[in-house]
This record gives sequence, C-alpha cells and structure tokens, in this order.
Amino acid sequence: MKPVAKRLLAATSALLINVDALAAAYTFGTPNQPLPATPGNGLTGQLWANVAPGTDTLAQAQAIIAGGYATANFRATTIDYPVGATGSTSVYQTYGAVLDSTAQATLDNPSVLTDDVLDTVMRFAGFFGVQNAGEVWTFHIPSDDGSAVDIQGTRVLNNDGIHGFGGPSTTVAFTAPGLYAIDILFFESQPTDWGLEVRGGLGNATPAAALTDRLYTLVDYAAPGDGRLDSIQGKVPEPGTLTLLGAALLSVFGLQCRARR
Repeated sequence: MKPVAKRLLAATSALLINVDALAAAYTFGTPNQPLPATPGNGLTGQLWANVAPGTDTLAQAQAIIAGGYATANFRATTIDYPVGATGSTSVYQTYGAVLDSTAQATLDNPSVLTDDVLDTVMRFAGFFGVQNAGEVWTFHIPSDDGSAVDIQGTRVLNNDGIHGFGGPSTTVAFTAPGLYAIDILFFESQPTDWGLEVRGGLGNATPAAALTDRLYTLVDYAAPGDGRLDSIQGKVPEPGTLTLLGAALLSVFGLQCRARR
C-alpha cells in the first residue's frame, strides 16, 4: 500500500473512532495501568451479610462498605446471581443456593453460605480491560433491588432504589487501551425476588454476561495504595502465598530461636 493510502486509511479509522466516542454517553482515556499480557480472571466479589434492615439506597450501601471489612470475599468470574438464564431472579434463599461454583470454591468465609440473601450489600471490584484504542461498550445492569456501575470513580449506571428486576443501559468509550478501575454495587433489602446481572457488548454486539477475560480482580491487580483494598481484612492472600508466608515465618522464628541460644 502506498504511503499516501496508508495515511488516508489511518485518518479514516481515527475519524470513525472519534465519531463512536462522541456518540457514547461516557468517555475515558487514562487507564490506571497497562493491559496485562494474560486474560482477565474476574472481579473480587465481596458481601456484607445481615446488614441493618432498611438499607434501601446506594448511599446507605456505600456507607456500609466504607464502614468495615466485608463479611466474605470471593472471585466472581461472571456477575450473574443467581446464576442462570438471562433475567432470572430468585426468591428468599441462602448464599449457598445462589453463588456459582467458582464463587463458593474461592470464598474466604464459608460460614456465609448458610446466611440468607436478605439485608445484603455486595461489591464487585477490580479493573476492566480495554484491548484497543477506541473501543465502545454497551453496559446493562438489571437488578432487584438497587445496583450501580462506577468506572474510574464515575457512576455510569445508576439503578438505585427498591424495585423489581430490571435496569438501565449505557455506552462507554475508551480512547486508550489498559486497565480501568470498575466497581459494581448491589443491595437487597426486601424479602421477595432478588437478582443481579452485569452484561456488556463491544460495538454492536449484544450485551452478554460472559465478560471474564475483560475483568481483572482487585486483589491481584490493584496498586498497594488502592483504597478499595481497605475493606479486605489482610487483603486476602492467595492460597499459594499462604504456604509461602507460613514457611517464611517459621524460618524467621527458627533464626530467632538459634540466635537466643
């Protein structure tokens, strides 16, 4: 291809990207960090069980999140609770009945599996991976009750209040590749149907729940100063690091004992 033709093609592509970005409701262009070489592994799921009855707004839910450690943490590969068909909800049940197998296998406090889902606050935290400059995504968040999606601290979807299953959609443009901070909030306050889904579609693709390779967990990818880690007691070491940590502590203890002899 001749240089002039290449420049024309590049200019045309840039123009199309800019048109798509202008059409989006929100635009972000400064990622937190570069995109890793490996695909995503989901988000860090957190739940605050048995919160005060009458937690009926996102503001109240965020106050609970800011007020102390989560009751339990887990890895959420797909934000679809209860797991099932699109638009599915569940009546008053326990976490053991609604969390998927990955969430249950990575749960750091299995005792919550017998807790019911009433009076619950949940957060799914981490990063959304953008592979190419100019990506435009459609996000959809139906829930019962309230939910929201924040990207880089900006609320792009607000589904607040006590309501039946349903919710809004929006479009988000990313002008640079990399990892962008994302938080998904949810609360359930009423003893009737409940559910949460987060769906996304790139370009004209129909929003789907299978976004795992674009989602990166908070515990694996956050910088040490990320304030969202404050809600995780001990910052949830990975199972493999627990063994290494134990060995290191034993080694230090042994050295101290020898030094005192």
